[in-house]
Amino acid sequence: MSDMPWRSLRAASKAVVRRQLDLRVEGFDHVPRSGPVIIAARHFHHLFDGCAMLATIPRPVHILVGLDWVRSAPAKMAMERACRAAGWPVVLRRDGAAPVDNLDAARALRRAMTDTIALLNDGRVVLVFPEGYPNIDPGFTPKPDDSAFLPFQPGAVRLATLAAAKGIRVPIVPAGFAYERGERWRVTLRFGEPLAVERRDQEPTALAALEARVRALSAPDGCHHTV
Repeated sequence: MSDMPWRSLRAASKAVVRRQLDLRVEGFDHVPRSGPVIIAARHFHHLFDGCAMLATIPRPVHILVGLDWVRSAPAKMAMERACRAAGWPVVLRRDGAAPVDNLDAARALRRAMTDTIALLNDGRVVLVFPEGYPNIDPGFTPKPDDSAFLPFQPGAVRLATLAAAKGIRVPIVPAGFAYERGERWRVTLRFGEPLAVERRDQEPTALAALEARVRALSAPDGCHHTV
């Protein structure tokens, strides 16, 4: 897989960060320098979250993205091609503002799971937003305000157990975002200690622990405590 799309996306993300964000990163030593890893992050801003991650992590990052918000067929095809070129798995959320065919959603999910396991087998970084929706989005979000969190979907831990079943051990690194609005947004990106989950019976406990860690890591500056 070519890393050229990632290099271009990283350069563009760094430009966004330089222009619009005052970004501080904490706990980066928790992100493995090599090997497969799932980063499970709070989803606050539809654009800035991904840009902050791409600008910070000096490894190719593959984001699991939802494309159900794309309405026109030509735009959807273009976005799907772009995601394939970047190696970004695509899902279709069924609970959004736009109607999604259940069969299409199921097919997209199966392909996304297969593509993600292949990325992990190749030793890649996969970024997942387990809430599914950001707080700030120009289209639809079910979150009522900046402080809202949605319950975590089980995809991140399920991917880890599916990988483990194939002999691929994948740590899940929790990541929190704390935002402060302003002319330039002040953003703190915090990484926490990785979690390990390898069996299906461990998934509920691991998911609850993951959500708790991401919430703690997303506390406003000055309110954070170590997890």
